[in-house]
Amino acid sequence: RVRGSLLKMKFFSCSMLLLLFLSPVQGSGYNKVLQFPRAVSLENYVLLRPDFSEIQEELSVCGWVKFYRTDGDRYWLSYATGTGDSRDNQMIFGDRVIGQHFLGDTMPGASSDFATFTWLHTCFTWSSATEFEELYLNGQRVSSEQTPAGSKFPTNGTLVLGQEQDSPGGRFDLSQAFGGEIYRLQILKRKLSAEEVGDMYKGGICDYPPPSEDVVLDWEDFLDAKRFGKVGEISAGCHMWDILRNFVGQEISADLIAYLKRHHQN
Repeated sequence: RVRGSLLKMKFFSCSMLLLLFLSPVQGSGYNKVLQFPRAVSLENYVLLRPDFSEIQEELSVCGWVKFYRTDGDRYWLSYATGTGDSRDNQMIFGDRVIGQHFLGDTMPGASSDFATFTWLHTCFTWSSATEFEELYLNGQRVSSEQTPAGSKFPTNGTLVLGQEQDSPGGRFDLSQAFGGEIYRLQILKRKLSAEEVGDMYKGGICDYPPPSEDVVLDWEDFLDAKRFGKVGEISAGCHMWDILRNFVGQEISADLIAYLKRHHQN
Protein backbone atom coordinates (compact mmCIF):
# COMPACT_ATOMS: atom_id res chain seq x y z
CA ARG A 1 0.00 0.00 0.00
CA VAL A 2 2.82 2.36 0.91
CA ARG A 3 4.57 1.59 -2.38
CA GLY A 4 1.33 2.18 -4.30
CA SER A 5 0.79 5.50 -2.55
CA LEU A 6 4.33 6.58 -3.31
CA LEU A 7 3.88 5.71 -7.00
CA LYS A 8 0.69 7.73 -7.16
CA MET A 9 2.40 10.67 -5.48
CA LYS A 10 5.31 10.36 -7.90
CA PHE A 11 2.91 10.32 -10.86
CA PHE A 12 1.01 13.31 -9.54
CA SER A 13 4.15 15.34 -8.81
CA CYS A 14 5.79 14.58 -12.16
CA SER A 15 2.61 15.22 -14.12
CA MET A 16 2.04 18.51 -12.34
CA LEU A 17 5.58 19.64 -13.12
CA LEU A 18 5.16 18.65 -16.77
CA LEU A 19 1.98 20.66 -17.08
CA LEU A 20 3.43 23.66 -15.31
CA PHE A 21 6.46 23.79 -17.56
CA LEU A 22 4.67 22.90 -20.79
CA SER A 23 1.55 25.03 -20.34
CA PRO A 24 1.44 28.00 -22.73
CA VAL A 25 0.20 31.45 -21.91
CA GLN A 26 -3.41 30.94 -22.96
CA GLY A 27 -5.81 33.65 -23.99
CA SER A 28 -8.35 34.90 -21.51
CA GLY A 29 -10.97 32.67 -23.14
CA TYR A 30 -9.13 29.43 -22.41
CA ASN A 31 -11.37 26.80 -20.76
CA LYS A 32 -14.42 29.11 -20.88
CA VAL A 33 -17.50 27.61 -22.52
CA LEU A 34 -20.69 29.51 -23.32
CA GLN A 35 -23.65 27.48 -22.08
CA PHE A 36 -27.23 27.88 -23.35
CA PRO A 37 -29.77 26.12 -21.07
CA ARG A 38 -31.50 22.97 -22.30
CA ALA A 39 -34.82 24.58 -21.41
CA VAL A 40 -34.74 26.81 -24.50
CA SER A 41 -36.01 30.37 -24.40
CA LEU A 42 -36.23 33.31 -26.77
CA GLU A 43 -34.34 35.27 -24.12
CA ASN A 44 -31.12 33.24 -24.32
CA TYR A 45 -28.65 34.58 -26.87
CA VAL A 46 -25.42 36.48 -27.51
CA LEU A 47 -25.42 39.43 -29.91
CA LEU A 48 -22.60 41.11 -31.85
CA ARG A 49 -22.42 43.63 -34.67
CA PRO A 50 -18.99 42.78 -36.11
CA ASP A 51 -16.92 44.47 -38.78
CA PHE A 52 -16.83 41.88 -41.56
CA SER A 53 -15.22 44.10 -44.18
CA GLU A 54 -12.23 41.71 -44.33
CA ILE A 55 -14.23 38.57 -45.11
CA GLN A 56 -16.28 39.66 -48.10
CA GLU A 57 -14.45 37.31 -50.46
CA GLU A 58 -13.37 34.38 -48.28
CA LEU A 59 -13.84 33.14 -44.73
CA SER A 60 -13.74 30.22 -42.31
CA VAL A 61 -15.98 29.72 -39.27
CA CYS A 62 -14.64 27.04 -36.90
CA GLY A 63 -15.41 25.99 -33.36
CA TRP A 64 -16.69 23.32 -30.97
CA VAL A 65 -20.42 22.83 -30.42
CA LYS A 66 -22.41 20.52 -28.15
CA PHE A 67 -26.17 20.13 -28.59
CA TYR A 68 -28.41 19.40 -25.61
CA ARG A 69 -31.39 18.87 -27.90
CA THR A 70 -32.05 18.43 -31.62
CA ASP A 71 -35.86 18.18 -31.59
CA GLY A 72 -36.32 20.56 -34.47
CA ASP A 73 -34.15 22.99 -36.38
CA ARG A 74 -31.85 24.18 -33.60
CA TYR A 75 -29.59 26.99 -34.82
CA TRP A 76 -26.51 27.91 -32.80
CA LEU A 77 -25.31 30.77 -35.06
CA SER A 78 -27.02 33.19 -37.43
CA TYR A 79 -25.88 36.30 -39.28
CA ALA A 80 -28.53 38.59 -40.76
CA THR A 81 -28.28 41.83 -42.73
CA GLY A 82 -31.86 43.03 -43.16
CA THR A 83 -31.81 43.60 -46.91
CA GLY A 84 -35.56 43.02 -46.99
CA ASP A 85 -35.50 39.87 -49.15
CA SER A 86 -35.26 36.11 -48.69
CA ARG A 87 -31.51 36.38 -48.15
CA ASP A 88 -31.78 38.28 -44.87
CA ASN A 89 -30.06 35.36 -43.14
CA GLN A 90 -26.71 35.29 -44.86
CA MET A 91 -25.25 32.54 -42.69
CA ILE A 92 -27.00 30.03 -40.40
CA PHE A 93 -25.54 26.95 -38.69
CA GLY A 94 -27.81 24.31 -37.19
CA ASP A 95 -28.10 20.77 -35.87
CA ARG A 96 -27.76 18.79 -39.11
CA VAL A 97 -25.86 19.10 -42.37
CA ILE A 98 -28.82 20.53 -44.28
CA GLY A 99 -29.30 22.93 -41.38
CA GLN A 100 -26.36 24.97 -42.68
CA HIS A 101 -27.24 27.95 -44.87
CA PHE A 102 -24.95 30.41 -46.64
CA LEU A 103 -25.82 33.41 -48.81
CA GLY A 104 -29.44 32.34 -48.86
CA ASP A 105 -28.84 28.74 -50.01
CA THR A 106 -28.99 25.46 -48.08
CA MET A 107 -26.00 23.12 -48.13
CA PRO A 108 -26.67 19.61 -49.46
CA GLY A 109 -26.22 16.57 -47.25
CA ALA A 110 -27.73 14.34 -44.60
CA SER A 111 -30.96 15.36 -42.89
CA SER A 112 -30.24 13.32 -39.73
CA ASP A 113 -29.71 15.25 -36.51
CA PHE A 114 -26.28 15.57 -34.94
CA ALA A 115 -25.57 13.61 -31.76
CA THR A 116 -26.51 15.23 -28.46
CA PHE A 117 -24.29 15.79 -25.41
CA THR A 118 -21.17 15.20 -27.51
CA TRP A 119 -18.58 17.77 -28.57
CA LEU A 120 -18.60 18.31 -32.33
CA HIS A 121 -15.87 20.22 -34.14
CA THR A 122 -17.45 22.14 -37.00
CA CYS A 123 -15.72 24.23 -39.64
CA PHE A 124 -17.32 26.03 -42.57
CA THR A 125 -15.07 27.45 -45.30
CA TRP A 126 -15.79 29.54 -48.40
CA SER A 127 -13.97 31.46 -51.10
CA SER A 128 -15.45 33.68 -53.80
CA ALA A 129 -12.42 33.04 -56.01
CA THR A 130 -12.95 29.26 -56.02
CA GLU A 131 -16.77 29.69 -55.95
CA PHE A 132 -16.85 26.89 -53.40
CA GLU A 133 -18.19 26.36 -49.87
CA GLU A 134 -17.37 23.36 -47.68
CA LEU A 135 -18.52 21.98 -44.34
CA TYR A 136 -16.28 19.85 -42.12
CA LEU A 137 -17.39 17.89 -39.07
CA ASN A 138 -14.73 16.41 -36.78
CA GLY A 139 -12.08 17.05 -39.40
CA GLN A 140 -13.93 15.35 -42.28
CA ARG A 141 -15.57 17.13 -45.20
CA VAL A 142 -19.27 16.19 -45.20
CA SER A 143 -20.73 18.69 -47.66
CA SER A 144 -19.66 21.03 -50.43
CA GLU A 145 -21.45 23.30 -52.88
CA GLN A 146 -20.64 25.74 -55.63
CA THR A 147 -21.59 29.35 -54.98
CA PRO A 148 -22.55 31.92 -57.65
CA ALA A 149 -19.69 33.66 -59.45
CA GLY A 150 -18.81 37.05 -58.01
CA SER A 151 -20.52 36.39 -54.66
CA LYS A 152 -19.57 38.65 -51.77
CA PHE A 153 -20.31 38.19 -48.11
CA PRO A 154 -22.32 41.20 -46.90
CA THR A 155 -21.15 43.51 -44.14
CA ASN A 156 -23.08 45.62 -41.59
CA GLY A 157 -25.01 42.63 -40.29
CA THR A 158 -25.93 41.28 -36.86
CA LEU A 159 -24.46 38.02 -35.55
CA VAL A 160 -26.39 36.06 -32.94
CA LEU A 161 -25.40 32.92 -31.04
CA GLY A 162 -28.26 30.76 -29.79
CA GLN A 163 -31.09 31.94 -32.07
CA GLU A 164 -32.10 32.16 -35.73
CA GLN A 165 -33.00 35.70 -36.80
CA ASP A 166 -36.01 36.54 -38.96
CA SER A 167 -34.87 40.15 -38.83
CA PRO A 168 -31.52 41.50 -37.63
CA GLY A 169 -31.28 40.99 -33.88
CA GLY A 170 -34.82 39.70 -33.39
CA ARG A 171 -37.99 37.87 -34.43
CA PHE A 172 -36.74 34.60 -32.95
CA ASP A 173 -38.66 31.31 -33.08
CA LEU A 174 -38.74 29.09 -29.97
CA SER A 175 -38.67 25.89 -32.07
CA GLN A 176 -35.32 27.04 -33.50
CA ALA A 177 -33.67 28.15 -30.24
CA PHE A 178 -30.39 26.49 -29.27
CA GLY A 179 -29.72 24.58 -26.07
CA GLY A 180 -26.12 23.47 -25.63
CA GLU A 181 -22.53 24.67 -25.42
CA ILE A 182 -20.11 26.56 -27.68
CA TYR A 183 -16.34 26.79 -27.28
CA ARG A 184 -13.40 28.33 -29.13
CA LEU A 185 -15.42 29.77 -31.98
CA GLN A 186 -13.32 31.75 -34.46
CA ILE A 187 -14.06 33.53 -37.72
CA LEU A 188 -11.07 33.88 -40.05
CA LYS A 189 -10.53 35.99 -43.15
CA ARG A 190 -9.34 33.15 -45.37
CA LYS A 191 -10.55 29.74 -46.49
CA LEU A 192 -8.73 27.07 -44.50
CA SER A 193 -7.49 23.99 -46.33
CA ALA A 194 -8.73 20.50 -45.56
CA GLU A 195 -5.39 19.73 -43.92
CA GLU A 196 -5.61 22.79 -41.67
CA VAL A 197 -9.14 21.88 -40.60
CA GLY A 198 -8.06 18.30 -39.91
CA ASP A 199 -5.12 19.47 -37.80
CA MET A 200 -7.43 21.76 -35.85
CA TYR A 201 -9.69 18.84 -34.99
CA LYS A 202 -6.81 16.47 -34.19
CA GLY A 203 -5.38 19.05 -31.78
CA GLY A 204 -8.42 18.47 -29.61
CA ILE A 205 -10.71 20.76 -27.70
CA CYS A 206 -8.01 21.71 -25.18
CA ASP A 207 -5.44 22.77 -27.78
CA TYR A 208 -5.72 26.55 -27.68
CA PRO A 209 -4.19 28.10 -30.84
CA PRO A 210 -1.84 31.10 -30.65
CA PRO A 211 -2.99 34.52 -31.92
CA SER A 212 -3.23 34.81 -35.69
CA GLU A 213 -3.56 37.75 -38.07
CA ASP A 214 -6.15 35.70 -39.98
CA VAL A 215 -8.65 35.89 -37.12
CA VAL A 216 -11.40 38.49 -37.54
CA LEU A 217 -13.48 37.42 -34.54
CA ASP A 218 -11.75 35.46 -31.78
CA TRP A 219 -13.31 33.45 -28.97
CA GLU A 220 -12.63 36.26 -26.52
CA ASP A 221 -14.77 38.58 -28.67
CA PHE A 222 -17.74 36.25 -28.27
CA LEU A 223 -17.17 35.95 -24.53
CA ASP A 224 -17.05 39.75 -24.20
CA ALA A 225 -20.19 40.30 -26.30
CA LYS A 226 -23.56 41.26 -24.83
CA ARG A 227 -25.39 38.27 -23.35
CA PHE A 228 -29.11 37.97 -22.80
CA GLY A 229 -31.21 35.65 -20.69
CA LYS A 230 -29.49 32.78 -18.90
CA VAL A 231 -26.45 32.31 -21.13
CA GLY A 232 -23.56 31.56 -18.79
CA GLU A 233 -19.97 30.31 -18.61
CA ILE A 234 -18.82 26.85 -17.56
CA SER A 235 -15.51 24.98 -17.69
CA ALA A 236 -14.39 23.08 -20.78
CA GLY A 237 -12.49 20.65 -18.53
CA CYS A 238 -9.12 21.77 -19.89
CA HIS A 239 -7.48 23.11 -16.74
CA MET A 240 -4.43 21.35 -15.36
CA TRP A 241 -6.40 19.66 -12.58
CA ASP A 242 -9.07 18.44 -14.98
CA ILE A 243 -6.38 16.86 -17.19
CA LEU A 244 -4.58 15.24 -14.28
CA ARG A 245 -7.79 13.76 -12.89
CA ASN A 246 -8.09 11.61 -16.02
CA PHE A 247 -4.70 9.97 -15.40
CA VAL A 248 -4.63 9.32 -11.66
CA GLY A 249 -3.43 5.77 -11.01
CA GLN A 250 -1.71 5.36 -14.37
CA GLU A 251 1.99 4.81 -14.90
CA ILE A 252 4.12 7.60 -16.33
CA SER A 253 4.70 6.34 -19.85
CA ALA A 254 6.07 7.81 -23.05
CA ASP A 255 2.51 7.99 -24.40
CA LEU A 256 1.33 9.93 -21.36
CA ILE A 257 4.20 12.42 -21.60
CA ALA A 258 3.51 12.84 -25.33
CA TYR A 259 -0.15 13.52 -24.56
CA LEU A 260 0.69 16.18 -21.98
CA LYS A 261 3.13 17.84 -24.36
CA ARG A 262 0.65 17.77 -27.22
CA HIS A 263 -2.09 19.47 -25.24
CA HIS A 264 0.09 21.97 -23.39
CA GLN A 265 2.65 23.25 -25.85
CA ASN A 266 3.28 26.72 -27.25
